[in-house]
Amino acid sequence: MIGHSATRRRATVRAQRVLVGLAFAMAAPSPARAEELEYEVKAEFVERFTRFIEWPAASFGSPAATFVVCLAGQSPIAPHLEKLAKERAIKGRKATFRRVAQPKEVDGCHLVFIGPTEGGKLADYLAVTSGRPILTIGDSAGFAARGVLLNFYLQGGYVRFEVNAAETKKSGLQCSAKLLKLGKTVSLWGP
Repeated sequence: MIGHSATRRRATVRAQRVLVGLAFAMAAPSPARAEELEYEVKAEFVERFTRFIEWPAASFGSPAATFVVCLAGQSPIAPHLEKLAKERAIKGRKATFRRVAQPKEVDGCHLVFIGPTEGGKLADYLAVTSGRPILTIGDSAGFAARGVLLNFYLQGGYVRFEVNAAETKKSGLQCSAKLLKLGKTVSLWGP
């Protein structure tokens, strides 16, 4: 009986260790899952930004025109933006998702998320979008200072954003004071 009791205790201790290990594994997401969660949050931010920004009526060809969300380059946010466009209306309009490979392809986009792969072409994208009612959003250090209207960054594990207020004003988009206050304001430093 004593041997049986010791075996049972060892099995119980092993089971407890396994359960504790599983609990820790489930509590801390894997790096891949953490990145996916980060980009899900960023996609939600993108949709929320549109609630605080007004586009000129002339930006849309007709009252039935769709809201066009574009992605320039590659980014882990792509599937989340695509899902957003499929499942939600933006500014009371049906949304569509489109990938663009060249700066000249942003015509017709209302929002352009510029992926980190496009850093080398950023000046070319901004040459096309600057002064036009196209919301540019980036996800790379220095993008707002180079002219992107809104740019994500991480601080203390939280998603934050910066705003290039001067470029935003120049774009013709009407941004809510609430949005501008929530973001960290940056200045244009040039190409």
